[in-house]
Amino acid sequence: MIFISIIQIYEENTTIEHVKSLAFNRTASSTGETEAIKYIEKELMESGISSKIEHFDWMGPMKLLMRLTYALILVYLILFRLFLIIIIYFIIKNMFEKIRNITFVKNEESKNLCTRIQAKENTPNRPLVIMSAHYDSISTTLPYRLQVVLFFTYRLIVIFYGFIIIVFSIIFLLDYFSIIPLSDFLVILVIFTSMGGVFISIPILYIGFVERISSGSIDNASGVAILIELARLFKKYPLEKMNLLFLWTGAEEWGLKGSIRFCRRHYIDLIKKYNFDKSFNINIDMVGTYIGLLDKTGLILKRKMNDNLNEILLATAKNLNIPLNIYNKIIKPKSDYRIFQKYAKKARKKLQIAFFHSDKDSKYIHSSNDTPDKCSVENLNGCLNICYQALRSIDLRIDGS
Repeated sequence: MIFISIIQIYEENTTIEHVKSLAFNRTASSTGETEAIKYIEKELMESGISSKIEHFDWMGPMKLLMRLTYALILVYLILFRLFLIIIIYFIIKNMFEKIRNITFVKNEESKNLCTRIQAKENTPNRPLVIMSAHYDSISTTLPYRLQVVLFFTYRLIVIFYGFIIIVFSIIFLLDYFSIIPLSDFLVILVIFTSMGGVFISIPILYIGFVERISSGSIDNASGVAILIELARLFKKYPLEKMNLLFLWTGAEEWGLKGSIRFCRRHYIDLIKKYNFDKSFNINIDMVGTYIGLLDKTGLILKRKMNDNLNEILLATAKNLNIPLNIYNKIIKPKSDYRIFQKYAKKARKKLQIAFFHSDKDSKYIHSSNDTPDKCSVENLNGCLNICYQALRSIDLRIDGS
């Protein structure tokens, strides 16, 4: 029976040192994000753990707005039958090699890092534990709650732009086939309405999306640090029956892009290889002034996050005498676990998911207040201990011990 005292096999201050080492801007698609993933890779390599970086591209909010604006301009030109301007543009664009590849709507680039630790016994159809945490960060000058409103407003503007493009296209077709003649009033109304969306979007994008100085410690250097140390522990003392997959995702703050790309690439292969009805995803996103664990979500009919994984984690915490705050939310917090939930539901698999998240610490995140001193080393190590011993306990039950 393996219940190893973690204090004996890793230094207590290692987790907080990781958080301090990652105390720099790590916004998605930036140099800081690349430095962060190289740091994780280096730390794993020093413990003899090989890892793989997977690159992917994604569309940022500014790029999306620019693409919609270009689409509107194109519709304008077609609407007013200025086809010659369109032809001249494409001729000049492709005439010279230097400007041929220049574009203002190129996708952003980011990366995931993952590593796998095999179980001692290579049994067929064994369970898989996916440990996930995002390593990118974001910061604005606004409080977190206001940021949520800002992001929602921006989404409405994007939807509005899409609607305007559709309206313009319909108007053009109706006028082109002389079904409904185009009135000057209607043209002016649509132009001013669509351009108004541009002027509203510019300050929103500047306030909400321009990079500010932040160390992103609670969100989510804390999860990164815990996963690094867990990978080191399980490398030394692997589980008997369950394989482990550690995943550090990029561009999580911009719509869970990293986990989406990972699942698109690997989910089908994973469910073929492993028993996903007995597998787990433990997503660690924010361990700060306390250890929080999401239990139920919903307004009236609250749904539990999992069948019994939370109970195992809570019992483990009690046995270790580690405070663990179980809480409920009406609206599911956005984090990578939601993508694994979505794919599990789509595949009709009973993947159990746990989400560590110190929700009350949201007042610090996405700002310059999210500093390493907000991350308690006791809480970081406590979450690490809970995950490690809980997985050991689950593994022993599978083994029949």
